Amino acid sequence: MRNTDRETGLVADLAAAPLYVPSEVLKTRLQLQGRHNNPHFNSGYNYRSTLHAIRTIARTEGTGALYYGYKATLVRDLPYSALQFAFYEEERGWAKKYMGSNNIGLPLEIFTAATAGGMAGVLTTPLDVVKTRIQTQVNDTGTTSKRPVLSPSKHTSSLKPGKRTPEAQKRPMSMSSPSTTLRTHGAAMLTTSSVITGLKEIYKTEGVAGWFRGVGPRFVWTSVQSGTMLVLFQTLLRFFEDHPLSKRGNEDFV
Repeated sequence: MRNTDRETGLVADLAAAPLYVPSEVLKTRLQLQGRHNNPHFNSGYNYRSTLHAIRTIARTEGTGALYYGYKATLVRDLPYSALQFAFYEEERGWAKKYMGSNNIGLPLEIFTAATAGGMAGVLTTPLDVVKTRIQTQVNDTGTTSKRPVLSPSKHTSSLKPGKRTPEAQKRPMSMSSPSTTLRTHGAAMLTTSSVITGLKEIYKTEGVAGWFRGVGPRFVWTSVQSGTMLVLFQTLLRFFEDHPLSKRGNEDFV
């Protein structure tokens, strides 16, 4: 794979980000919420469907909320794409030497593509954690949005309705496998959309383990995604090399 291929991948990520970031916001919020009117976990969201989520977010938080974590998404995806292609190029080079041919066979094609994506996914997990927590922030400025409450606090139970403590006004950025039981979690409470600041705060409160929440599922997901995409890419590349469109066009013309 040439350097131009890696550059094309980076440019493609930049071009596609405005389209897929809103879908990421909706996905993470709906996953955090669970089912509509969830009696077991108050995530701060309560959408009936994807369309209802879009309308509610636009009405109560503004359309800009659909782009929460836009920069964080790019910070995650651009290094991931660069690492994925770098690992894939290196692994495929080893595979071609081992097989003594440019055609390394389907099993090795799948293995090199999947492991390249998996390793890139593991290394960029901290960026994915911060991105997801930014996208699942609850905006307290909206009239219907509210902070996730997992368990009552003795400091807030005695307050009159409508009053909030300074702690309650923070915007939680929690996506660390929220429990469906009513108990306090240890996820970092952040009020920033900065990736660097978010990483620092997560490290202070959760340690290195906080950076790698969900690393197993992310490894599986990126392995499947990378394996599928790169194997199809190589298959189509060989097909068009064996059946050039220009040659077929000239033959039809003659």
